[in-house]
Amino acid sequence: MSTSLETQLGATEGPERKATSHTAVLDPERRKDTGLRSGLIAEKDALYMAYYEGVIFHGYPAKASLRLGKEVVFYEVALHGMVYRALARPAPGQSPRTAPRDLKYGLARACSEGLQKDGLLLEPPTAIPNTPRALVRELEDVTGLAIEDIVDNAYSILNYRRHYGAHYPDTMEPKGYSFKELFLMSVDTDGNLKTLYETPSGVNPERWTNFLRVLDRKDCEPLRQYAVSGMAIGEYGEAGAAAIREALHLRDGGLRALPPASYMTFMERFPLADHQKLERNVGGQRR
Repeated sequence: MSTSLETQLGATEGPERKATSHTAVLDPERRKDTGLRSGLIAEKDALYMAYYEGVIFHGYPAKASLRLGKEVVFYEVALHGMVYRALARPAPGQSPRTAPRDLKYGLARACSEGLQKDGLLLEPPTAIPNTPRALVRELEDVTGLAIEDIVDNAYSILNYRRHYGAHYPDTMEPKGYSFKELFLMSVDTDGNLKTLYETPSGVNPERWTNFLRVLDRKDCEPLRQYAVSGMAIGEYGEAGAAAIREALHLRDGGLRALPPASYMTFMERFPLADHQKLERNVGGQRR
């Protein structure tokens, strides 16, 4: 399976529709550049303003930078002792005196044998994945591994860094950042990839986005109580309630023996904050 936009869309198709607020994206700031079906960001959009390092106050960036020097990181995945990355990096041969905004950037892939070690450049990508499914397709292309192997053994290091002030973990297998846990991933009996960041069949997309919002908040005890109550079936249906329980199992290790929640709707139990925008972002917000 190719992560090329041209291959996925076909030669005769028009421009791809863009991701919606209910599309699970890895980088929310690039949602509007992400294809709805492919989950990919075109090269020109990925490279747009690649030089920009963010607002700086008194010599310090407003947020801890996820960049590696002058390079923009799109994903960092640890898998079988290797770290795979997709990057936007300055093209070689430019003067070291070139102003940052005048640097020309290109896409690159790299792999290394450690979290903070130099590695080897691989064949550059033609597009960047920005959904969990697109990321697995990318790793299939790069590593040649089967889907099951990727789901069982891959860890998203970039998501860890987003949550911990851009710092690297002290292990290549940080707890909570496996593809199974973080992306709510599994492989069905026919070998097909499944991620519960995509809306289960028959469930209202807005309701499912709302559920994922609470799950990513790590407020799991009341969520487990809701999952075993009659309200879960009443609001999400049989299939939706089963998907809620499966998501909790993947993320939190099971339901455990808990009394069901009292007769309260999901919104009564987990209200939205005033003016909170309901969007589907993978793995929660930065800490």
